[in-house]
Amino acid sequence: MLALLSQRTALLTLLALAVASALVFHMFERRLSRSWFAFGVHPEVVAAVERSRDDQKRLARLDPRGEAGYHRRFQETQRLLGRLRVLEYNRHEIVRRYEVALLVVVAAIIVLSGSASAMRQARQERRLVRLQSALGDLASGQPDVRVGERRGDLIGRIAGMVEETSRRMTRDRRRLASLENLSAWQESARRHAHEIRTPLAAARLELARIGDLASTVPVGETRDELGRLQVSLGQELDRLVDFTQRFTSFARLPHPALVRHDLTRVVAEWAELFAAAWPELEVRFADPGRAVEAMVDAEMLRQVLVNLADNSALALRGVARRGTFTLAFAAVEQGIALDVADDGPGVAPELRHRLFEPYTTSRRIGDGMGLGLAISRKVLLDHGGDLELFHTSAAGTTFRLLFPAPAPVPA
Repeated sequence: MLALLSQRTALLTLLALAVASALVFHMFERRLSRSWFAFGVHPEVVAAVERSRDDQKRLARLDPRGEAGYHRRFQETQRLLGRLRVLEYNRHEIVRRYEVALLVVVAAIIVLSGSASAMRQARQERRLVRLQSALGDLASGQPDVRVGERRGDLIGRIAGMVEETSRRMTRDRRRLASLENLSAWQESARRHAHEIRTPLAAARLELARIGDLASTVPVGETRDELGRLQVSLGQELDRLVDFTQRFTSFARLPHPALVRHDLTRVVAEWAELFAAAWPELEVRFADPGRAVEAMVDAEMLRQVLVNLADNSALALRGVARRGTFTLAFAAVEQGIALDVADDGPGVAPELRHRLFEPYTTSRRIGDGMGLGLAISRKVLLDHGGDLELFHTSAAGTTFRLLFPAPAPVPA
């Protein structure tokens, strides 16, 4: 379809060039060249030149002293008259040659213009084919479609729109996949918590029975051993209860109640409130005077910042120095970005590709479940934004919190 349209455009362009060239040829050949020749060989012009020649002869006879000058002008007039007669005798041949030369020039212009137009149409057709291929890739769901057009004309602008649409669709698909993955993890956590509660309750009852039986045993070493066993089992059950509650909190993560807030004020208040919460960290907010509005759940956003600060503090415990935890707004094409950076040792390479999956942690077994980043990203995704690992190296780690730009307030 695109090729057919391109061919039609090329034919129409050539036809327009031919018509324009024919009009130009007609104007020069009929209006100008014939008028020039007609003026040059007009009988009145020739008669006037002949009278001037005869006048020079009479003046030479009447004024003998100026005969040399009159004779010179007579010779010039005679030569001019000869040229006019040559022009008159060869008029048709000269016109014919002029027309042939003009026709050749016009034909060359048509050929060159047609060739340039054909080359331009061929380039346009190749660009349209690339654009059509990119649209097919976009329709098939291929991520990050690239057209490779950077010109400022219509096709270039359409190509830019296709690439921007592809980036948005890729980002939205990635966010949707993350939401579906986290929802599956939440369902799994809910089922695990439900399955654990029943045997946990039964274990609590059995532990209470052990305590009752221990009270009937005579005082001695056996009774003391049963008491220590009861205490140890109770502690392990308490740990299991704590893990179950964490499962439950992840499974029942509420949906954010979005309200228009001054994001700068929310972050500044959090930084002031938690400035001394982590001995390993110095909390800094780099943009306290910048007004940025966003639709957020302030309480859930504070929990996200707490989770990120906890991870930074944990990473800095093995560094033997006090680190910094810096919050600053970043410039992005769309939406709002808040960068949270520390100067810790960075994220281990083997954890980066699955950092936001539940139960991914660098802590020792028993010190954590690896739910903080998964919960934080779920919160940002529910806000319509995202949480990304923007940068990590031995010099530190930066997470980027993305929020959609709020709708303008009607006047």
